[in-house]
Amino acid sequence: MILPIVLSLPVKSTWPGCLFSRSAVLISGAFLVFIYSSMASASEPIPEEALDCLIEPWVVSDVGSPVQGVIDKLLVDRGERVIRGQPVAQLESGVESSEVALAELRATTKSEVQAREADLRLAKMELTRLEDLYQQSMVSAQQRDESRSNYQIASAALTLAVENRNIQQLELKRSQRLYARRILTSPVDGVVVAQLAFAGEFVYDNPVMTIAALDPLRVEVMLPARLFGTIAVGDLARLYPELGGESALFSTVDVVDAMLDTRSGTFGVRLKLSNPDYKIPAGQRCRITFGPGLAAANPENEVVEPESSGQ
Repeated sequence: MILPIVLSLPVKSTWPGCLFSRSAVLISGAFLVFIYSSMASASEPIPEEALDCLIEPWVVSDVGSPVQGVIDKLLVDRGERVIRGQPVAQLESGVESSEVALAELRATTKSEVQAREADLRLAKMELTRLEDLYQQSMVSAQQRDESRSNYQIASAALTLAVENRNIQQLELKRSQRLYARRILTSPVDGVVVAQLAFAGEFVYDNPVMTIAALDPLRVEVMLPARLFGTIAVGDLARLYPELGGESALFSTVDVVDAMLDTRSGTFGVRLKLSNPDYKIPAGQRCRITFGPGLAAANPENEVVEPESSGQ
């Protein structure tokens, strides 16, 4: 409804050299009323049957440490965006770093294997020579047997050297993983919303920071039992955020509870709300409606049919 506006102004302005007519003032007032009415008609009123809901982060993760230690440094600050696997904090790890360097040196050393290979080649050549001499009855059987034993010992020594090198490589991986456990990483793509510990503090079972995944957002709503069976995964819903005025958003049903809550006579529904630019703040209340025809109303589902060419 447009209320009438009555403007009563003097014909002459108090400003020198300026003169306004009453008709000009009335035209300006009518123009403002037209703009206001156009803006009001563009906004969509929230339906009376809309239900209360809550917009929350998809995941809220308290990042902790798998080992005890003292925080060396924090690599991110509150409000920063992080990606999954990004280091966010590091514990003091001087000893672990030295163990990694020592294990790497042992794992890359090839001198022991090369020495055992040389011993095996020498033992093989000696055995071949003594076998020929024994065939000519120029050496005794005892000398030939000793040469065979030396060859077998050299072969076993090479096998032991190779096995020790494999063990050293496994020890290197173990040292690297122990060192990696002292670097805390983000489990999700999101935003750091709280820092719970700082450099120099001892941590073990207490979280260091809280990271919230904000894309997509999670919408939680409790529906009355009379609607049970009418909502299915994949259905669209019209959402009215508390901080979004009367502008509607579209969300998709992600989970529908399989049973009712006997005490309240309701069942829960979780929806997924896309938020790629993080423009929709989490933690706000909202209103939501379900019903047919929402798929056609969703702008993302509009299909442009090709024009038929005239024959």
